[in-house]
Amino acid sequence: MNQVTDFYDALAPMFDVMTDWDARLAAEGPFLQAQLDAVGARRVLDAACGSGGHALWLARQGYEVAGVDVSPVMIDLARQKASAQALDVAFVVTGLDNLAPSLPLPHSPTLPFDAVLCLGNSLPHLLTQADLVAAARSMASVLRPGGLLILQNLNYDLRWQKQPRWFAAQGGELDGQPVLVWRFADYDVPAGRIDFHIALFRQGENGWKVDVHTTSQRPLFQVDLLAALAEAGFGEAQTYARMTAPSEPFDAGKSGDLVVAAHRRG
Repeated sequence: MNQVTDFYDALAPMFDVMTDWDARLAAEGPFLQAQLDAVGARRVLDAACGSGGHALWLARQGYEVAGVDVSPVMIDLARQKASAQALDVAFVVTGLDNLAPSLPLPHSPTLPFDAVLCLGNSLPHLLTQADLVAAARSMASVLRPGGLLILQNLNYDLRWQKQPRWFAAQGGELDGQPVLVWRFADYDVPAGRIDFHIALFRQGENGWKVDVHTTSQRPLFQVDLLAALAEAGFGEAQTYARMTAPSEPFDAGKSGDLVVAAHRRG
């Protein structure tokens, strides 16, 4: 199977444990709604949607929403949550470079979309510039002219310079048992690659068990991302430090995230 698919299939059962969705959506929701309302968006595609947190939230706000992800386990979780919340959101298993052939979806919304979101640091899994351009073209292909693309990734201009290795662990409960997710990274400077690891800890009757999973990432610099968007048919992009309102401008030397909003040229 695909390395990225395996990685997120393994992480999926703990993804909602490690994500404080209430806090995240409270912080990001006003930014997203302001951006979507500015273009009159009603139909929204959440690409690399994970377990569906953003897609389901948008549906609760009244948008027509669909979600896609490369991980079948993530998509199963998203479908279960949509059913439990009685939300009409279509979720489909597909990669970022194959959106148009996988859509239209089995029920509304239909193509084209008014906006496409790709959040949560998904694009660094595309390991070449050609792969990045292909994904950007794929996202453009399901957008109407003038449609909005919002991307959210870590600030690799800063991260590649600082090379932080250890990240805070997130803990909680899964099926009544304590679990812990710990993320860490190794940097291969000559190859221009990052090995990103997740250690998944579960406590059972016989003590703690840990499984470690690894996936490769390419440090996604601002210049490369903006070049890919221009090549794929997007107009001038706006860059932000994070998805908050009021918005903050991106600063390559200190921002934690790189958030990009761009419109498909007509």
